[in-house]
Amino acid sequence: MNKRHKKVREFESRASNPAYRKGLWITGFLFFIALGIELLYIKSYQVHYFISKDGYLYTNIAESFLQGKGLINTVNFAEGADHLMQAIPKNRDYVIGPVYPLLLALIYGIFGLKNYAMVVTVLHAVLGAASAVLAYKTGELIFGKAYAWIPYLLTLGYPLFAFWGMYILTEVTYVFAIWLFLYCLARYARDIARPKLMTLLILGAVIGFSNLVRPLLLLYFPVLGFWIFWMKGWRLKLALRDFTLIVMMTVLVMCPWWVRNELKYHQFIPVSNYGSYEFYLGNNPKTVTNVYFVFDQPSYDPAVKARIEKLPIGEQEKEYKSLGVSYILSHPVMFLERTLAKEKNLFWKPVSPPEGQAYKMRGDFLDKWYLLLGLIGILLSLIWIKRYSFLLLYVLYYSFVVSMITVVSGGRYRLPVMPAMILLGSLVFVMLLKGIGKMQGVVQRAGGRA
Repeated sequence: MNKRHKKVREFESRASNPAYRKGLWITGFLFFIALGIELLYIKSYQVHYFISKDGYLYTNIAESFLQGKGLINTVNFAEGADHLMQAIPKNRDYVIGPVYPLLLALIYGIFGLKNYAMVVTVLHAVLGAASAVLAYKTGELIFGKAYAWIPYLLTLGYPLFAFWGMYILTEVTYVFAIWLFLYCLARYARDIARPKLMTLLILGAVIGFSNLVRPLLLLYFPVLGFWIFWMKGWRLKLALRDFTLIVMMTVLVMCPWWVRNELKYHQFIPVSNYGSYEFYLGNNPKTVTNVYFVFDQPSYDPAVKARIEKLPIGEQEKEYKSLGVSYILSHPVMFLERTLAKEKNLFWKPVSPPEGQAYKMRGDFLDKWYLLLGLIGILLSLIWIKRYSFLLLYVLYYSFVVSMITVVSGGRYRLPVMPAMILLGSLVFVMLLKGIGKMQGVVQRAGGRA
């Protein structure tokens, strides 16, 4: 009873605090400004949405959920001779992270089935605006309130965030999840000496949530463990306590999905059950490192592919995964060389003018300037490496893992690393503004003495 009374008093104290209320007003104001900009950007395309094979699949799973069948796909989709997507009889079960299909189900439940325009106008616009607010809040933690507007504006100004939000894809949701992850990580870094239990639990929950959108943080725990150990001054007991709580919370969030997959498919599926073919394309003796994956590129052995395609879908996934893993273990040096080459030639390559024109992007030319700004920020951050280490390690981890897994181009697959790059790029403007402020102070003092 005393604890409950204490919590109530703390809440009432915050609610009556003028600074707290002002902060809420500012947050709300920033959100609605960002939402307005998102909607203007969407309107500038003069189309309601873009949808691909993946988008149809997510929609089919959302519809199945609304019809009481669960999160399953009832049909598959393929590109016809006219380059239009068409439904085909179901030949495999796709297990997809549940977060995005559930969000689609929410929109379809409110506005009607297959209302793709409302997915973009409501769901993606709101998540995009919320991401900008998280950029502000994270910048406030890292740089201080006086400079928090820099990552906020840079986030709203990055055209690829809004462009890929026009597609019925997971990109906007995953970028939001990464912004939430970096914000929680920044809070933990600020309180690293004595972090609150709630901070640790929320961080673990956010990692679990992110993995249930797309499972690219599943391999992050060794990096996270090393970072915590370092930040704790190499004190193993304290680092292990924090790390264990974070991992336990991540497992708790993801566990219902694991149980569901075990009961339905009788196998452990962490998040998704596809992607082994792309993993094989990125890791076999014929993998190319400077051409984005298309089905007709010479990046695999046709005889091997022909043999595997005769197997059942489940066996195909296992065989492709086994071949990719065997290649990595048998050629570790070549694997590292090729992964780094894919990072350089594909992942970090800016969107080219022909690519931007083909996709009819707006503002795609800014991509190279954002990458350059982030690179300068990375170099500056090395001066205060411990303070910005969580951003540096995330950038290194994400770019390496994505380049390791498959053969991908920049732009869309690079989107989730751009929040960290924007924060690092913001450091450039922060240092510049601080430098200008110091110069003005010197001039004023000199003038006063004169």
